[in-house]
Amino acid sequence: MKIQIFFISILLISILLIPMKLHSGILINEISAGGADKWVEVTVTPDIESVDISQYYVTMYYGSAEKVSNKPVTLYGKNQPGTPWDDRFAVIHFTPTPTESETDGVGDLNKNSIRDIYCNNYRLWNTDCVVAIDTVNSYANRSMLDFVAYSDRDGSINSYIANCMNAAIAAGQWAACSNTNLQYCAVDTGSKGLNSYSTISRINLTDTNTLDDFVVTPYATPGRENIISIDKGKRRLFRAESKKITHTHGSGNIQIPLLLFESCTIKLRIFNSTGSTIYYSELKKNLDPGYFKFEINDRELKGKILTGLYPVKIEAAGKNSSSELDTVFLVIVRRKR
Repeated sequence: MKIQIFFISILLISILLIPMKLHSGILINEISAGGADKWVEVTVTPDIESVDISQYYVTMYYGSAEKVSNKPVTLYGKNQPGTPWDDRFAVIHFTPTPTESETDGVGDLNKNSIRDIYCNNYRLWNTDCVVAIDTVNSYANRSMLDFVAYSDRDGSINSYIANCMNAAIAAGQWAACSNTNLQYCAVDTGSKGLNSYSTISRINLTDTNTLDDFVVTPYATPGRENIISIDKGKRRLFRAESKKITHTHGSGNIQIPLLLFESCTIKLRIFNSTGSTIYYSELKKNLDPGYFKFEINDRELKGKILTGLYPVKIEAAGKNSSSELDTVFLVIVRRKR
């Protein structure tokens, strides 16, 4: 009997010594730390029906941090019909400026089709840094739900970040590597860190808790699925997301979504059936790679607007004198009175 108790005790101690991993299904999907707006996109795995993330912290553990929200912020494993944003994602902005968050109850306040949440959190570093989703704002509690470390690999890791990484390794939320310098266990952001438009993006939703889950890309996609690579085809500067856009006159803004492959300056013109210009946009200068959407109030269209097909000429100019022109078609439908 004493022998059985001894072996049971050894087994229990062994179990307790194994790093605990909380399988929450909540993941860090994208990190932007190189621009003025520091943000982290959070998502959930497809097997999760729904989860309220409001009571968690999205944090680098340094300095002050707030919970995601004091009101419900629900994410879903599948996008829900009828909401203005993709319900699989929430973008947590680290900002000292008080701004109302887009919680379940208020909707898309800024009309950008992204769920934006604002927290007065210490802003992310663009050298050695970590990001965690946690139930508390402390790396010492082994309560992490997900964790990412990244580094500019300058040869010497910040001691505070090293402590955070070691805590995540002990908690089973990040993997150690063979290199004695923990910078090489973190996602490599390059010697200058992230630029203003690059992000650290999760490659897929399989979480191995290693740097191999992530890649640095030039395409920021807050509130949308990550772009890991793009087949440009013959395109050089941009691609229209749709060749035909239907708009009901008087229903709000005309939206023409583009995907920009490089930083560029862009404008568009809309013509009627006789070839006359009915709209001419201002020049959008130095846009970052990634998604961009022209939004045009249909009251700005000149002349009498009838139901019909309107050609839209989109012109882009990039660096090294490169340029590109594309045409999409706007179908305008007038409401029946």
